[in-house]
Amino acid sequence: MSVLGIVAEYDPFHNGHLHHLQSAIAAVSPSSVLVALSGPFKQRGDPSFLSPFSRAECALKAGADAVLSLPVLWTVRDAEHYALGAVSVLSSLGATHLAFGAETPDLPLLQKIADLLEDPPGSMRNLLHRLLSEGNGYPSALSMAAGNCIPEAASVLFHPNNILAVCYLRAFRRLKNGMTPVIIPRTGSYHAEEADPVSPSASSVRNSILRGDWNTALRCLPYYSCNEVRSAALSGCLPSSERLDSLLLEKIRSLSPSQASLLPDCPEGLDTALLKAAGKARSRNELISMLTTRRYSSARISRLCTYALLGITKSHTEDNALPSSALLLGVKRNPSVTGPWKNSSVRLLSASSWKETASPQDLAAWRVWNIVCGFPSSMPFTQKLVSGK
Repeated sequence: MSVLGIVAEYDPFHNGHLHHLQSAIAAVSPSSVLVALSGPFKQRGDPSFLSPFSRAECALKAGADAVLSLPVLWTVRDAEHYALGAVSVLSSLGATHLAFGAETPDLPLLQKIADLLEDPPGSMRNLLHRLLSEGNGYPSALSMAAGNCIPEAASVLFHPNNILAVCYLRAFRRLKNGMTPVIIPRTGSYHAEEADPVSPSASSVRNSILRGDWNTALRCLPYYSCNEVRSAALSGCLPSSERLDSLLLEKIRSLSPSQASLLPDCPEGLDTALLKAAGKARSRNELISMLTTRRYSSARISRLCTYALLGITKSHTEDNALPSSALLLGVKRNPSVTGPWKNSSVRLLSASSWKETASPQDLAAWRVWNIVCGFPSSMPFTQKLVSGK
């Protein structure tokens, strides 16, 4: 019995996501499909555009059988740890295959790069150290160091979906779970500014909505995703940048130097720069722009801001090797879905029971997201499980 796993954000669920999901199902013919979603905050540190429950509704209508939300300690992380946490959860819940997109759908090459990064030779480690000491950012330095060993690696690791693909393969090796990779070629551009109805990027769809270009945005979405987006917009529950700016700047300005030094992925010097910039910045975007350099990417700074906002410290990320629980968002009535969960090391909890066991960081993520989006403080604890009929 094959169980297909997919890691996604679906924020919002667009035609490219539908193509990926349908292509993966056609390739595997699984007995069930499990989707691991980011929760109220996503991998690059941004608050989610739509509720995780709304996104789960779309995933179920598109063909998924169960959808869960990963804990924030693994969603707001670099690609390596994001992939590790997601693969760990899906594997524990019985997934035998993992489908993911890649700009370079060459499995042998991606596997070769993953093996290199998991067991780098001394020459590569030395070159990486030198490149970092020269002021290069970690992703760029890693790409150049890997390219010195495998010439194709430098161009492969330039693309975001390739990076995640390599990280999934690294997670397979590290966890020794025997999952089968299924690569779906990624079409279109991840960073495209204009929304392409056939192969859109989620950011281009969000940007179209925010600037009022609804005709372009809705052409990129299946009808059920259109309904979720319209509902959120009409109810005034899309994220407010002004609310987020206020919460973030107030939080960072209240940090002491010692507290700032405890933030994850924050080397000496960046903590001081963060506090100094927060005293001058008038918005989150301005703060990120002030701190973004060749060494520190905007995504890394964005995550750093979210760590500060949610009270996430180095000890939280270092002391929690793998997720032990996840929030179940929705499930279809399919016995083959829930059967493997009985022996899982990961507990899938409903919203009502999750409230009693969730980490302080997950509770903070929902509390902040509720404020930013104008939801009541009871969200998600009173939210019903999406049935996906």
